[in-house]
Amino acid sequence: MPPRSTPAAARKPRTVRKQRRASVRKGRFRFLGGWRSLLLIGAISAASLLGIGHVPPWMLDLLPAEVRSGVREVQAVVEPMLPDAVRYRYEPVPAEVLPTTPGSWSATRRALYEQVYFDRRETFYCGCVFDGDNRVDLYSCGMSSLVTVNRALRVEAEHVFPASQFGNFRRCWRQPERFDACRDGSGNTVPGRECCMRVDETFVTAHNDLHNLYPAVGHVNARRSNHNWGSVYFFGERYGQCEMRVSPWLRRAEPPEETRGAIARTMLYMRDTYGIRLSPRDERLYQAWNNQYPPDDWERLRNRRIRAIQGVSNPYIESYRKLP
Repeated sequence: MPPRSTPAAARKPRTVRKQRRASVRKGRFRFLGGWRSLLLIGAISAASLLGIGHVPPWMLDLLPAEVRSGVREVQAVVEPMLPDAVRYRYEPVPAEVLPTTPGSWSATRRALYEQVYFDRRETFYCGCVFDGDNRVDLYSCGMSSLVTVNRALRVEAEHVFPASQFGNFRRCWRQPERFDACRDGSGNTVPGRECCMRVDETFVTAHNDLHNLYPAVGHVNARRSNHNWGSVYFFGERYGQCEMRVSPWLRRAEPPEETRGAIARTMLYMRDTYGIRLSPRDERLYQAWNNQYPPDDWERLRNRRIRAIQGVSNPYIESYRKLP
C-alpha cells in the first residue's frame, strides 16, 4: 500500500521550516554566547582586581598623584580579599648568610659616622664637608643657597636602596594590623616601617645594613625620597652646584657620575643578599654603571671597614668584574 501523502495545504513550506530551525540555532548560540560573555567579563574583572591589588611600586610611581591615590584606595579594599599565595608571591627570600648589622637605627648611624667615615667626613652625592656633630658646611660644596633650609644643615644616613622598596612586599609592611606587637600604648596600629622594625629580623638587618647607607645632605635625602635611579633629562631640579638631580614628576633621581658605580654595586648587593626583585630595566642600568665606573680606592676601603663590622663584604666590590 503506498504511503499516505500529506496534503499540500497541510505541509509547511520548506522555507518556513528552515527559518524555524535557524531561529532555534540562533537562540541556542545567543544563550551560549551570553554565558561566554559573562565568563569573559568575570575573568577580566578577576584579573583587574589581581592586577590592581599587586601593582609594582615602580609602576605605581609613574602614575599621576590623583590616580596613584585612587589605586591605593582600591588596593586597601581588594588586598584583604586575595589569598596569601597571591598577595605575597614576591616576598623576598634572603640569602643563607646575612650580615651582622647593628640592632638599632641609632647604633647604625653611629657606626656609619664614627667607624666608617671617621676620617672622610664628606657627603656622598654632593661632596659637602660635615663635622663631628653631623653639621653640614654648605659653603664647602657650592650649596650656600640652601643655608636657610634647616634640613640641609645636617647630615643624614641615606638608604641608596630605599627601605620602602625592600619592605613593600613584606607582611609587616602591608598589614601591620595583623601583628599584636605593632600596636602602641593606645591600641593603635603603627606604620608598616615601624612594625617591620619590631617583628621582622630580616627587615631590620636590611634596614641597618651599612653597605646600603651613605651620608647625605638632609635636604637632598628628603628630595630623593624613594625615587628610582635613572635619567631625568631636562625635568630634574638641582641643588646649587651639586650634580645630583631629582624629578618629583618622573619620580626618578639622576646621581652624579662619580657615584653611579657605587650605587649600582650597592643595589646589586641588596638584591642578592635579601632576595629583592629588580626590574629588567634596573638590572641593565646597574650592570652598565658597574662596568662604566669601577670601584676606586675609597670604595674598596669603605667595603673593608664595613666587612670588619658586619662580617660580610660586598662581592661586587671585593671581587670586582665587569658584568655581561
